[in-house]
Amino acid sequence: MIENRQRKEFLIDFMEELEEKAIKAGSYQIPFLDKMLAFMDRPDEPEILFPPYLDTAKNIAINAYSFDEENNVLDLYVVDYNFEQNEDDLLTISMTAVSEIANKAKRFITNAQTLMESIDHSLQSFDLAKMISEQMESINEVNIFVVTNLYYTSNKPVDLTIPGIGTVNVQVWDIDRVQQLITAEQGIETDYIDFERDYGETFNMMLVPDPISGIKNFDCYVGYISAELLAKAYDEWGQKLVERNVRSFLQARGGTNKGIRDTLKDPFQRKMFVAYNNGISTVARGAELEKLDDGAAVFKIKRLSGWQIVNGGQTTASIHQAYKDGINLKDVFVQAKLTILQVNEFVMKDQHLLEDEMVSRISQYANTQNKINKSDLLANSRFMSDLEKFSRNIWIPVFDGRRPESKWYFERARGQYMVDINRRKRGKEQTEFKKQYPKEKVLTKIDIAKHFMSWEGYPHTSSKGGEEAFKKFMDLNKSFWNTEGNSQSKMTLSVYQKLIARSIINNRIQEIVEEMNLRGYKANVIYYSVAMLNHLYGNKIDLVEVWELQALSDKWDEVIRIIADKTLSFLKDSAGDRNVTQWAKQEACWSQFKEGCSKELKNLI
Repeated sequence: MIENRQRKEFLIDFMEELEEKAIKAGSYQIPFLDKMLAFMDRPDEPEILFPPYLDTAKNIAINAYSFDEENNVLDLYVVDYNFEQNEDDLLTISMTAVSEIANKAKRFITNAQTLMESIDHSLQSFDLAKMISEQMESINEVNIFVVTNLYYTSNKPVDLTIPGIGTVNVQVWDIDRVQQLITAEQGIETDYIDFERDYGETFNMMLVPDPISGIKNFDCYVGYISAELLAKAYDEWGQKLVERNVRSFLQARGGTNKGIRDTLKDPFQRKMFVAYNNGISTVARGAELEKLDDGAAVFKIKRLSGWQIVNGGQTTASIHQAYKDGINLKDVFVQAKLTILQVNEFVMKDQHLLEDEMVSRISQYANTQNKINKSDLLANSRFMSDLEKFSRNIWIPVFDGRRPESKWYFERARGQYMVDINRRKRGKEQTEFKKQYPKEKVLTKIDIAKHFMSWEGYPHTSSKGGEEAFKKFMDLNKSFWNTEGNSQSKMTLSVYQKLIARSIINNRIQEIVEEMNLRGYKANVIYYSVAMLNHLYGNKIDLVEVWELQALSDKWDEVIRIIADKTLSFLKDSAGDRNVTQWAKQEACWSQFKEGCSKELKNLI
């Protein structure tokens, strides 16, 4: 359990940045949702509704949505922001309250047809109601995200059904979940699990022979663990057992997991579980083993330190849910692989980075059941590591005779900036760190990817979301991170400066678009405006100069306003009967924008 002191400190830091953005935006809900979405990292970028849809009479509310046309999956987001939340009381939210909030989103779906008749056709919420009405028969899955600044301490699953929808998942994203995610990505404390003492049960595994003599950095064991022991361990340690699983924060209640629980309910199928299920892959930093006297390399696993399930988190969660539901798990066994990491603390490379790279590779190749975010798997690539190093070493230029005093901060892992702050003492140390790395100079790997893709003429890719943008970004920069072969390019100062320059331009265009108070589709307008600016005037904008000045010349401000206004009109008009957000994700949209609007916007300066 995370200590209250840590929670309080985290909440203070989280709210401090939010306060600054809320003052500028004149609202707390949208900046809060925007900040939370950065941690949720969904495959499809949600469209934030402006204004949010709220019908107090019918008890309906929606703040954002996204629709995956390929898999027919609808995501709906509802914000619960309590202004009374504070670091002294750490206010909580009950399962009943979460269920009531989730039902507000459900009612938007069940009332979509009638809402089309009452919502202003110029609003994004009309597009959502229209899309749901037209796609209702084809929607396979609905994910409802309750995003709250309260603490959901019970962490109980919320069951919800919607007529005609096969799978409905409710996820709660509270402050605790974000803190857990950040802790997971920044490394975790070594936990010591004594199976023999705590659970009165151990498990046996066989050491896999090492065909290569010499130094190695792991031992691998294969075998099985009883489902009941696994459930008991998860019941006590919870998410801490799966913090390094690249999918640990996905909802563990989809069709696959229901199938697992159905298997466990049936007496005959239960005995076949080990044959049906692929099992779990785990890692640990250390182990206390007892060799069994049977002539084979079989060991009793008595105690483990830093034990992590890197593949099979959903299997584990489903077994635990069956255990909590009172299903008999006697004689049910789970295939298991255990890798004991042996990272020499005296190696030249950072011990934790090497360990993280090993875990990332194990997780990458072990996971085959569901889609894995490439941005998570490539966070430890050389390209990402080099970007991080440059951002910690390159000072922002100044021209008034003073020495440089600040740098851009690249977050290789989500929440890295907040963790770095909390590693320092409150007061002078934190103040000096924030002076050197200002909050407004923090960039995530998704920010870098979207800014690059938009400037380089892929606004439709940026519109698809962070994951798609990151994949394309890494593909286009493959020479910098590919570890195959010897013809690698090196990250240079110029490459770094131009990456930051693209972000400076994107940030300035975002500021201008927000000042214009355009109604709806803000993200798409920004991506397309950036792409059009470069398409028409890129030869007049020197990225190195933008880096040196740390700004885009204000002579472009009026040009950007005209382009942004034209962009919004184009997106709405060209979409026709199509959903504007979905239309903006298509390459044809960008091609049509270039062809149809370039002449009109060409001679603005």
